[in-house]
Amino acid sequence: MAIQGKYVRISLLLSLALISCVANGADHLAPRRLLTNLCTFDVTNHGVKAGAGNCKQNAVALTKVWVQACQSVAPAKVLIPPGTFEMSPVLLEGPCKNPIIFEIQEELSMDKAHVSGHPVNSIKFCKVTNTVISGFTSLNPPAFHMHVVGSTNFTAHSLTITAPDDSPNTDGMHISTSCNVKVLNSKIGTGDDCVSVGQGNTDVTISGIQCGPGHGISVGSLGKYKDEKNVNKVLVTDCKFIGTDNGARIKTWLNSPNLKATGITFQNLVMDMVKNPIVINQEYGSKSPVPSNVLLSDIHFRNITGTSISDAVVSVVCSKKFPCCVDMANIDLVYKGTEKLDKKFECANAKLTFAGKQNPAPCPCRR
Repeated sequence: MAIQGKYVRISLLLSLALISCVANGADHLAPRRLLTNLCTFDVTNHGVKAGAGNCKQNAVALTKVWVQACQSVAPAKVLIPPGTFEMSPVLLEGPCKNPIIFEIQEELSMDKAHVSGHPVNSIKFCKVTNTVISGFTSLNPPAFHMHVVGSTNFTAHSLTITAPDDSPNTDGMHISTSCNVKVLNSKIGTGDDCVSVGQGNTDVTISGIQCGPGHGISVGSLGKYKDEKNVNKVLVTDCKFIGTDNGARIKTWLNSPNLKATGITFQNLVMDMVKNPIVINQEYGSKSPVPSNVLLSDIHFRNITGTSISDAVVSVVCSKKFPCCVDMANIDLVYKGTEKLDKKFECANAKLTFAGKQNPAPCPCRR
């Protein structure tokens, strides 16, 4: 499946859009194949109307169009043409017979929706396979902009994701229980993590992201719930952080279930006036006296340069039960805060190895 368009503005909430298009017998088709020989379903020919006051009517009509496209004997495109279309939350689900392109050419404005008083995700991709999304803007949702869960071979690129820096829980993209996910070449500024990699993921690549404002790019938090799964192979590379609270961060809960997070690399990163450029925090989220049971191993921070506005330039605080193994190479971070403070390299319960330049200078780890 592909979602694409020159410009898409999701200005309120595309709520619980659970787009599950694991196409039976079509998983081998490359994205390019999707762009030819399409059966196009223009939603305005099926009852969807531009302008105000059509939210419920449009949601019903779009759902019916999706069902037709999902059953198409040829690859299909669901097209929302230029204009502003208001819509209530919709559920678009599969499996579908063939791949589908869902293309929004201008603006889709969704009703704000809540579940038990809590705002839900702007766009949720659940159990999708071979999905590409590109070229749209998500603006000011009340919760996560995007949530990718239980999915395989998912690529997002050329996105613009925006929310105020004081808006809580507006993660640009949260990824969980998925495999082979790529988030590429996008501009993300929110009130929370630009990208967060949660539990149960394997093979996640985050590259070419301009992050800021926000809380940086995080692995975690991990270990809040008892049924969480391990994390393996996460690469964050060639990203720039501008004015964020954190840069490269790993966070796990105290008193967590037994988990492993391994093969995590942050490399080729530029920090521009970031508060906490490098963070491992295994004392996250509670005041429990029980240490985190998340074992971190094969962790790498490489080629990270730039400036920090606080003296907490590097903070590696690992679990007392499972000291983490961390490789640090070519770190050069300069303090640019307004106060005259010495840069800090904080370390606890960690086994560190170093190569190349280390600025700030490492200090012995406490236990």
